[in-house]
Amino acid sequence: MTLNIAIIGAGPAGLTLAKLLQKATISCKVFEKDTDRYSLRNRGGSLDIHADSGQRALKEAGLFEEFKKLARPEGETLRIYSPDGTVLMDESRGDAGRPGEFVDRPEIDRTQLRNLLLDSLAPETVCWDYRLLKIHHSQENSKLTLTFANGNEEPNFDLVVGADGAWSRVRTSLSEVEPSYSGISGLACRISDVDSRFGMLSKHVGQGMCLNLGSDKGLLCQRNSDGTVQVYAFARLPNDWLTACGIDFTHPNARREVIDSLFSEYTPLQKSLVLNGDPDTVGRRLHMLPVGFEWTHNPRITLIGDAAHLMTPFAGVGVNLAMQDALDLAHTIIAKDTEPEDSSSLSVGLQKFEVGMWARAKQNAEATIMYQDLFFHKRGGVAMVEHFAKRRQEDEQKTGQSNKH
Repeated sequence: MTLNIAIIGAGPAGLTLAKLLQKATISCKVFEKDTDRYSLRNRGGSLDIHADSGQRALKEAGLFEEFKKLARPEGETLRIYSPDGTVLMDESRGDAGRPGEFVDRPEIDRTQLRNLLLDSLAPETVCWDYRLLKIHHSQENSKLTLTFANGNEEPNFDLVVGADGAWSRVRTSLSEVEPSYSGISGLACRISDVDSRFGMLSKHVGQGMCLNLGSDKGLLCQRNSDGTVQVYAFARLPNDWLTACGIDFTHPNARREVIDSLFSEYTPLQKSLVLNGDPDTVGRRLHMLPVGFEWTHNPRITLIGDAAHLMTPFAGVGVNLAMQDALDLAHTIIAKDTEPEDSSSLSVGLQKFEVGMWARAKQNAEATIMYQDLFFHKRGGVAMVEHFAKRRQEDEQKTGQSNKH
């Protein structure tokens, strides 16, 4: 059967799926609410792409060699400081750091990954400024029609894939469950041209990730390839803190107010990670879907990426799970596209895909909560360093036992 597929959302999940389908000569359209490809220009930090998931998807998409030209292996290093400036761990100077599972996870900027995927697609694949309003079921042929906020309707889809992120519109067709507050809020900002403007800060951050961890709080920094450092001043805070604290997070003064109210015990250099940030700042409240979230199977609609299993970023798995979802779903669709006309066959394949995705998401959601508790621990960065030491010791014991056999 020749399938007509709509993908809602032009993030890593949706674009990876589109590329894999097109590589198998299966037609698809991507509908994205952003007005153009440049809407992501100043959003978010870099992404670590794992060998067994994100990298594997890029290899099957034929994009791995291009990815390697953009990726930054030097961005994999981690530094952890206490609020008094003590270095608790620094992988860049050879300290024993994270266990072996963290190896081979080079970083790439979000915009670079998006452009890599966009440039690989056939012209006119992505329809910009298409914000989904509703999915209609046709009574005659069970096909789906999509209605968008720009007034357009797109009919006759066999399958709609929701890759539309945390507040997925597609998900509302499958479940009433919405993301809940994770307990973590704060301020997001950036330092541009950090090497030329703030040499001491550049040296403090290093080439990868830099965590300045206090009790239930942290100044979390990440180097990007364009000479900027992304900074998150986050803490365990009540759900209403962003509105109740009285800070205008769009105003440059927000940087000083957040530092004074949450990070007063930090060193002047650490405080300047926020105080020397660019004027445009954003208040952020982190959300997540319930661990083990599932939905009643629909033979014409499914979800991937954050739409299916939104998590906080503290295990570094989000984009990799999304690309793994895209790879597995592409395999399912490609297998069914070559079969005779049989909609029930596609439904069975989708069910199998969803069950596998749910199991993988649950495991990673549990790991994410564990790491979130380490990022925001009463004992600060000491708890995270001790966790890594314990994991290394467990790995060494397993290696020793396997060598005996």
